[in-house]
Amino acid sequence: MKKIILIVFTVFLNVVAFSCSPQSLSSEDTIPQACCGEDDHIPPPPPDGNGG
Repeated sequence: MKKIILIVFTVFLNVVAFSCSPQSLSSEDTIPQACCGEDDHIPPPPPDGNGG
């Protein structure tokens, strides 16, 4: 019985410790990402030199 209580307590503690809260989500700095052609042109990679 003590092992079951210990396991339940450990799971509960992990859920509380690693849960995501709205405050932590809104406080994170978000970096805007380019989408749909808004980013700079990325040149193609150089040829691999295999002659092919």
